[in-house]
Amino acid sequence: MYQLQELAELVGGEVIGDAELRISGVSPFEEARPGEITLAAQKRYLDQLQSSPASAVIVSREVEKRPAGINLLLVERPKVAFALILQKFHPKKLPASGISPVASIAPDSEIHPSASVHAHVVVEPGAIIGERVTLFPGVYIGSECYVGADCVLYPNVVLYPRTRLGERVIIHAGTVIGADGFGYVHDGKRQLKIPQTGYVEIHDDVEIGANSCVDRGTFGATVVARNVKLDNHVHVGHNCRIGENTIVVGQVGFSGSVEVGRDCIFAGHAGVSDHVRIGDQVVVAMKSAVTKDIPSRQMVSGQPAIDLKKDQKIRAISRRLPEIYEMFKKLRRDNQRSDP
Repeated sequence: MYQLQELAELVGGEVIGDAELRISGVSPFEEARPGEITLAAQKRYLDQLQSSPASAVIVSREVEKRPAGINLLLVERPKVAFALILQKFHPKKLPASGISPVASIAPDSEIHPSASVHAHVVVEPGAIIGERVTLFPGVYIGSECYVGADCVLYPNVVLYPRTRLGERVIIHAGTVIGADGFGYVHDGKRQLKIPQTGYVEIHDDVEIGANSCVDRGTFGATVVARNVKLDNHVHVGHNCRIGENTIVVGQVGFSGSVEVGRDCIFAGHAGVSDHVRIGDQVVVAMKSAVTKDIPSRQMVSGQPAIDLKKDQKIRAISRRLPEIYEMFKKLRRDNQRSDP
């Protein structure tokens, strides 16, 4: 349990009500019970504060209506505060350190004594596993890989040779890092494979969802920068560079040599053509096809992707095409009747 004032100090908030109230858990608004703290970030929840059984509620400082008798935690960014408090109540539990007797560990690899290596993990020669790393069952670490401190690799993750992970990287089950890029050239008779001689760099605090793929560079590195979050079923092609703090939702695909700036958002099922450059703070809408460079601070959608507002206008007009066509036919008939 934590006092409400302790939670306020954690998130830089202000308590309205009983600062010494003890909080035993965190729940969403509809499920909150006495003793718990919840979040009211939407107006419909703010209108229901009096009926909530929660002992305390996180709300924005800008909320004007503050009903009496409700313990409130006022913060600048309610959802961020909710996430931090949730982390406080649910800290990551690391398994006991040690190496399973049925793991396959190359003699010339280096594994820190605080690491946890589960059953049927394979660590190849020259690999380095850092402090407090957790490798769940079935993980494969290729030769000369480097896995930084506090990384967690869930079951059946594969790191091809020379892959480098920074610190606190989380990779979910079934993901493959460092497979060959999709590089071929036609010699007149068949597709000739271009050797993929590069590697992959994953920087600090990256999280990659299940069954995703990040391909090695043809030459040099494919780079996923600090604090990038990739969802499930995401593909990052060879020699791509994904900028810091970028969010990539499920089933997004990047072709080879794409450069993405900082703080971008790619909604589900978007695709990016090869060698495209995307600036900072770009938002790409769901199912968009990006075929050309996009400057910073743009919102785009469509196939091919264009300015979001322009695409929305085009879509709105296209829905009226049958009506417009009927108007056109009537106008043409009227003109034909009026001709001498």
